[in-house]
Amino acid sequence: MKIAENAINTENDTIIKIVYVNEIKSNKKAAIFINELLVNETILKTINPNDIESVNVEKNDFEIENIKYYGKIKVITKNKYNPKLISLNKLKSKYVKTRMDDVIFKIDNEIITADYDKYVVDENYILKLVVENYEKEKLKISFITIITKTEDNIKKSKEIILRGSDEININNK
Repeated sequence: MKIAENAINTENDTIIKIVYVNEIKSNKKAAIFINELLVNETILKTINPNDIESVNVEKNDFEIENIKYYGKIKVITKNKYNPKLISLNKLKSKYVKTRMDDVIFKIDNEIITADYDKYVVDENYILKLVVENYEKEKLKISFITIITKTEDNIKKSKEIILRGSDEININNK
């Protein structure tokens, strides 16, 4: 496997570089528990880190319902926090009105390639859903981007962008 090239890229390069992104999947997955409940590892993308009291990692192998796990990750949340877990397909059914059958989900601009029935998120940590429908000839698809309640995303959601050359006066009273 080739990891890096020695060539230095410059703006004068005439050759377009092509990069294929392949997700490297390991069959050796740890079991994830949130407050003693076994959950899919996908929840870790949308759980609010500020609501986590502690994380404990155990490295021993074990089986649950004939599935072998290579360790345990136990996440204990703060007392006041109660995660609302929902699959991506159920999230779509609950909130999104789209006429498109084919959907691609993104979470904070990362495309999700997992099974949308098994991929769970925490509704409490979702700031907004952005739905973009795309239709061209026979291709009809919806892109659903889940924006999480990270500090940066909340800050960006409060920004106001003004374009143009007209002068604007803002009076704070």
